[in-house]
Amino acid sequence: MLRTRFTEMFGLDYPVMSAPMTSHSGGTLAGAVSAAGGLGSFGAISESGPEWAREQLAIVRKKTDRPFAAGFITHFMHFAEPIFELVLAEGVPAVVFSFADPGPHARRARDAGARVICQVQTMASARQAIDAGAEVLIAQGNEAGGHTGERPLLPFLIEVCSTWPDTPVLAAGGIATGAALAAALAAGADGACLGTHFVATHEAIEVAEGYKQRIVNARAEDSVYTRVFDLLDVQAWGIPPWPDGIGARVLRNETVDQWQGREVALAAQIVTAAEEFTNRLQEDELRWRPIYAGPAAGAVQGIRAAGDIVRQVCEDAERVLRARAAEVLA
Repeated sequence: MLRTRFTEMFGLDYPVMSAPMTSHSGGTLAGAVSAAGGLGSFGAISESGPEWAREQLAIVRKKTDRPFAAGFITHFMHFAEPIFELVLAEGVPAVVFSFADPGPHARRARDAGARVICQVQTMASARQAIDAGAEVLIAQGNEAGGHTGERPLLPFLIEVCSTWPDTPVLAAGGIATGAALAAALAAGADGACLGTHFVATHEAIEVAEGYKQRIVNARAEDSVYTRVFDLLDVQAWGIPPWPDGIGARVLRNETVDQWQGREVALAAQIVTAAEEFTNRLQEDELRWRPIYAGPAAGAVQGIRAAGDIVRQVCEDAERVLRARAAEVLA
């Protein structure tokens, strides 16, 4: 059995957390991961508001009485406030903050009795999280699917672990196998936060089957880091700009092929380009929309049950660690 400070903190069987992916992870996925012995989470940002969030909480609690988390994109908090208030009032065991300074939000969560987990992409953002009272850090590398920073995981993970040795740290980015989890644990992590692999599950009911199949069919090299979709989204939907140093890791498609490396030209004709983009989404969405996935997609072999992924990744990691220890330790 893999036992870490993270499993001890939450009473888990496995040191795995599912990423709180906005619009990609709801109560069904979070509940399945928690019921399997990991820490399930759901992305708690939604235009549907508090009633939607209340439904997700009910789904999780129907599936399990084990701990789970709700996640917030911190620079979107100005319109997520009603959901945040509900999450705190409902006594959700843990709250995850990502990307911007968690500051007063983290303090409110702690005052409400929730554990505070902060996903960070730089040493500066890690320091902000620690100063805000984070009890767990997620060191997110550039290999992570969806929005992420610019630093590769391994050196960043090692630096975070060595700088804050008393704080449990989860690794995020490129982890979909037992060997990858074993590597993160050997580097000092207390567990891992997985996103891409959990998108391709039966319980990710918010995600279209064609989207999941794109992940299954992808090779690692199909995943690219880009700011193209963020430029288009800001113009097309009025989404707040992402913080400096944050971009999106997606699977290559026709939008990426059209604009990647041509961001200056895209910005110069953004009104026309965004209108063309939204029109194309109506015609054939999967050809043009962002398919958020990291290079870990290359290890995803099929659409599976979330609980099976939790167990297999962790059991494989344990076998790898035991075998390597026997092989390399004199």
